Amino acid sequence: MSSAAPATRTPSPEHAPAAVSPAGPATSRGPVAALAGVALTALLLGAIELGRDGSAAGSPGLAGAGQLVEWSLPVVTLAGRIAAVGTIGTLLFAAVLLPGGRVGLSSAGRRATVAASWWAVGWAAATALGAVLTLSRLVGAPPTALTWSAVRVFVGDTGAGRAALLVVALTAVLAFGARRCSRPVVARILLAGALVALIVPVVLTGHSSGAGDHALAATTLAVHVVAAGVWVGGLLALVAHGRRSGELAGAVARFSPIALLCLLVTALSGVVAAGAVLGGAAALLGALDSGYGWLLVAKTAALVVLGLLGWQHRRRTLPRLHAGEPGSFRRFAAVEVLVMLATLALAVALASSPPPQSAAAAATGSGSPVAAAPGTAADPMAGHDHGELSVAVLIDGERFHVAGPVAAGSRVTVHNSTVQEGTITAADGSFDVVVPGRSLITFLAPAEPGTYPFTNRHSTTFGDVLVVE
Repeated sequence: MSSAAPATRTPSPEHAPAAVSPAGPATSRGPVAALAGVALTALLLGAIELGRDGSAAGSPGLAGAGQLVEWSLPVVTLAGRIAAVGTIGTLLFAAVLLPGGRVGLSSAGRRATVAASWWAVGWAAATALGAVLTLSRLVGAPPTALTWSAVRVFVGDTGAGRAALLVVALTAVLAFGARRCSRPVVARILLAGALVALIVPVVLTGHSSGAGDHALAATTLAVHVVAAGVWVGGLLALVAHGRRSGELAGAVARFSPIALLCLLVTALSGVVAAGAVLGGAAALLGALDSGYGWLLVAKTAALVVLGLLGWQHRRRTLPRLHAGEPGSFRRFAAVEVLVMLATLALAVALASSPPPQSAAAAATGSGSPVAAAPGTAADPMAGHDHGELSVAVLIDGERFHVAGPVAAGSRVTVHNSTVQEGTITAADGSFDVVVPGRSLITFLAPAEPGTYPFTNRHSTTFGDVLVVE
């Protein structure tokens, strides 16, 4: 760009387009970004409705977090995902795609790391806000009604809370480090840290943690999100930071094999992860007639489109880029980035949608007796059952509500939605915990599998059974 050249120097023909372009894009970039944001939000919310298969988000008769929380949580999650790929992509651009100098980063690399710092700030903010909304949805109360005791339990005893705390801490370090980064080796270390922050929620939360083989599901999904993050983030960084045609051509040449590898790994790991979460190939095929299955199909179709766009890149725009015509690449890559962001929206909707009941039972090894237990769609507890992140036992003004079986020795989450103190008291004495009114607590499930009837010592009309597997 001409801003990098002395004021008294006449720009060369190669740089002339870049010298006059800032005024145009600067005036149109804001409306285009706003329009893209509205379109992505509409796609996300529509996909979530599809994934719900017409089921209600809340539960009649029980306290709810409110429709604002229900719709805001996935939007904030998508914003966090975009900030995450922005952080990864700009660090990849500075650390890998640009030629490293002996002394330090080039001016383009330095601009990229500063941008990565801002992306990391957005990532941290979206993660923190998402944690508040997640806790609000978990206990069925608006954010303004949350208590510090509930926050402490959420952060200390639930996978989602611990993941949010770790991601906020890591992204804060990334924001600080990227702002002061001046050497390629430091940029590579920061890139590794960003990838770690990306997979923390995969390991601690999500549908994979409820799968029969958690290690396989979590590992496969971690590979999936890393490959997708590098792929989407790298292309986004090329479009945003590849300003000089010669510099852009070199960066694209380095990114091209990385993008191809990421495409293949993303597609393969996505199929394997879906099979692991749903319980195998038969369950995967059986889920295709559900809203969850339609989202899988849509996401797969988006990956196919991205593969075709990548093939067009290699066939048409890369030769023009190497011939000194970067405009064609930038325009085509911008379209590809929009398709990638739409795919991210579908991925967030997929993660927010419950797998089909039959597939979920197959994945966890549960049979029909469990499906008929309290916590099914006929029970109001369904509104507080959010997959892996669930209130395992809910106390309302009428009874206990149990979401389903819990793992032996795991932390059982209990929410008392009333103002009265209650207890969870096992008939055999294996657990006996006090649950203050309007509180969220956890206790350790028995180490031995079995059925454990329990009551409330303050009311003999309260009673239910905790199934430990």
